[in-house]
Amino acid sequence: MSESIHLTRRKTLQLAAGGAVLLGLGPMGCVSQTKAQLEDAPEWLLPLAKSESGGRDYAPRIEGQVPKALNGALYRNGPGLYERSGRRKRHLLDGDGLVQRLSFDNGRARYQNAFVQTPKFIAEEEAQRYLYSTWTTRRAGGPLRNLGGGSMAPQAGVTVYPVGDKLYALDEANPIFEIDPQSLDTLGQRVMGERMPNVKAHTKFDPVTGEWLLAGQDFGRTSSIHSVSYNQAGQRGFQQSLEGQPLMYWHDFLISEHYFIFVLHPCELEPFGMLAGLRSVVDSLRWRPEKGNRIVLMPRAGGEPLYYEAEGAFMWHALNAYERGDEIIADIVTYDNPDHFIGENALLHTLMEGKMGNAEEPGKLRRYIINTRTGTLKEEVLDDGNHEFPFVDPRVVAREHRIGYYAYSGIGAMQTGLKRLDMRTGQDQVFDFGPGTHVGEPVFVNQPGGQIDDGWLISQCLDGDSRNTFFALFDASDLVGGPLAIIWLEHSVPLSFHGWWKGLA
Repeated sequence: MSESIHLTRRKTLQLAAGGAVLLGLGPMGCVSQTKAQLEDAPEWLLPLAKSESGGRDYAPRIEGQVPKALNGALYRNGPGLYERSGRRKRHLLDGDGLVQRLSFDNGRARYQNAFVQTPKFIAEEEAQRYLYSTWTTRRAGGPLRNLGGGSMAPQAGVTVYPVGDKLYALDEANPIFEIDPQSLDTLGQRVMGERMPNVKAHTKFDPVTGEWLLAGQDFGRTSSIHSVSYNQAGQRGFQQSLEGQPLMYWHDFLISEHYFIFVLHPCELEPFGMLAGLRSVVDSLRWRPEKGNRIVLMPRAGGEPLYYEAEGAFMWHALNAYERGDEIIADIVTYDNPDHFIGENALLHTLMEGKMGNAEEPGKLRRYIINTRTGTLKEEVLDDGNHEFPFVDPRVVAREHRIGYYAYSGIGAMQTGLKRLDMRTGQDQVFDFGPGTHVGEPVFVNQPGGQIDDGWLISQCLDGDSRNTFFALFDASDLVGGPLAIIWLEHSVPLSFHGWWKGLA
């Protein structure tokens, strides 16, 4: 990509993080080290792996000015509870769901959070100990207590979506959980689709048809892929399944006007140790890049799938896809090796023990150009910098996008700044808070009555100096101008994954 604008203005809002360690969130280089040899993680970073109490409701301090036109609520979700009775989860990605609500009204802000009251959470609160296995942590009692993978239950701790007048919290399981959009009380469960044992945490909204599109996966001797659509009233539409897929774990997908698009990267599940009660799901994942990626196009209206091959590259999250004549353009974030997630001394595991670990591979921007007439796929790396948590203006999902927004810089899946990239011209804008600040997903908020990409970005961040969480509010067209406002919390919040905006009607 070509022209670039980079600027850091941390002093503008006094966000200096004390020049903290984490080597500037640079390469760790500790592939062969034992746990005892790993460097200690800097103290400021540890709040990302610290449990939250939940039940907060207060007016946070605002530094700067919130635009009067910004009215509505940002909802976020992520793991909020990492330990019970001295037993701690093994991975930063694994914990009971904590939904947050940051609402704005005429320049004022209100912050709330609450744990999703899943049956698992309620039972373990009463017992004051872990009763279930989760995808990174087996339950206590040894292999016999974990045969078949152990007794697992939803934690509802990855995403949160407003759909019509309802709010739903999801992880990688069925059912999902309905949350009161105002109080954050848990209202009940909802099973998505028919005979879908699991649904992925990521879903898509088609801004033209109004459909809410979900996908799922289950495992047996092979894997199956499921897709289902709902309208805004919650009525189920078309559902289909695709059997006989490889045993590969995937997390997100894309849609275009006529297709579901699945990137089946070679992150293989070796189930035997898990079924024998010896390993967790994540400990049973193996990265086999030599096997390459399988790209599956499943027609949204039904019909035969189309298959393509690409180089082995791990994808957490997709930006967007659209159709251009016979071609489909799909933009995603990929890792040549997901060393931050699986394998020896992965950072998202070692950080739970207060240690730094592997996170050398950056999240590269990759584009697939798929020709449905010729049956060919071309791929190119648009940018080999470190990106994650891609976002577009929701009004262009499944249609041609021009601008992509990303958490950027840092190492592996840990970022220190934000990036706005013009996907046509290659011009980018970067605002980097610098070492000592962790920066999360930039959620796009459209300006009422504005054009495409007119609006704001809101990112949840951890300040290394105060050890508190803050929300940074940017003009989406002017990242280099720095935050318009910082909304300071009185405490830290654990790593929060994903969010969505709901404007006032």
